[in-house]
Amino acid sequence: MKKIIICLAFLTLLASCSGDKKTGSFELKGNFTNSNGETIYLEKLSGQQPVVVDSTIINEKGDFEFSNYNPKIGFYRIKQSAQNFAMLVLDTADKVKVTGDLKDLGNSYKVEGSEETKLFIEYNEIAKKREMKLDSLNKVGQMLMSANPNDQKRMDSISKSFEAPYNEIMEISNELIIEKLKGNTNKYASLMSIQALDPDKFPDIYKSLDEGLSKTYPYDKNIKMFHDFVSKMLATTIGQPAPEINLASPDGKEIALSSLKGKVVLIDFWASWCKPCLGEMPNVVKAYKKYKDKGFEIYGVSLDQDKQRWIESIAKEGITWPQVSDLKQWQSDVVKLYSIQSIPLTILLDRDGKIIDKNLRGEALDKKLAEVLN
Repeated sequence: MKKIIICLAFLTLLASCSGDKKTGSFELKGNFTNSNGETIYLEKLSGQQPVVVDSTIINEKGDFEFSNYNPKIGFYRIKQSAQNFAMLVLDTADKVKVTGDLKDLGNSYKVEGSEETKLFIEYNEIAKKREMKLDSLNKVGQMLMSANPNDQKRMDSISKSFEAPYNEIMEISNELIIEKLKGNTNKYASLMSIQALDPDKFPDIYKSLDEGLSKTYPYDKNIKMFHDFVSKMLATTIGQPAPEINLASPDGKEIALSSLKGKVVLIDFWASWCKPCLGEMPNVVKAYKKYKDKGFEIYGVSLDQDKQRWIESIAKEGITWPQVSDLKQWQSDVVKLYSIQSIPLTILLDRDGKIIDKNLRGEALDKKLAEVLN
């Protein structure tokens, strides 16, 4: 089976926002079974690393209470260990009770007093069911492929046969998430769940959530970051002119994207360290050779950091079209400019520099180019 793998740019939507020593009416307490005087921690999801904001000891009856922290709206977790925790969405005035089995918090915990957390759990259940189905599908595919791994034709056939069930699983999951989002566009928990949806396929859903959250939490840092992300994303949807890129080629010469107007251009965001990008590269090379004399050009934008590795990969992969990079990896301005969440990412422009399609690969790329250029 063709395993869908992408190199993710982890958007830090969970940026730090401060909390205070407890002064208000906030309460967070509960009871955990199978406990024996353990210390548990309240952590705020802040940036890429959770931050401990409070701790407490579970008593002999399994009861506990966090009493030294007054949260602002955000994502938190009660942690017993790095792999054993209960996710929460907390706000200043919440009075929350959490129960569960300390040996398996993630699958057993229940919450009272936090509608946001209940909503988060509902979203999470959709995600769990999707991942279970994908895992089962992947195991079947791996079993079939392992029978004769050297038969490439058979491997390709198996891969193709699994595309339909994979797409069906994703479609059902997306429909469930969208249905729940429709009635909860002002809920903070929705900020986490929408990340499961492809913004290029569901721009209206992102826009609706942005409007709802921005109205409800106008001063929240996470919501402001989400608003900025959505604004940039909407600027790169199909039908919009592609934002200008002007970066250096390996020899130091700047090449502007706009200099290629008059041709049908494929912007190819990739990197030498990205295995899925390299796996797709033979298809891109094939398309370039087939259509380059018909008014087709590729503008390669690398998210590399190591210049020598980038140059070596260009030669190894047989890349002969324009290549540029600022060698800043995920800190590159183009990441924000094009709201890049993962690579490989391709964006197809018409002769006027307007976006006409996205994420074209393999047969889909060839079919679209044949349609546009022939």
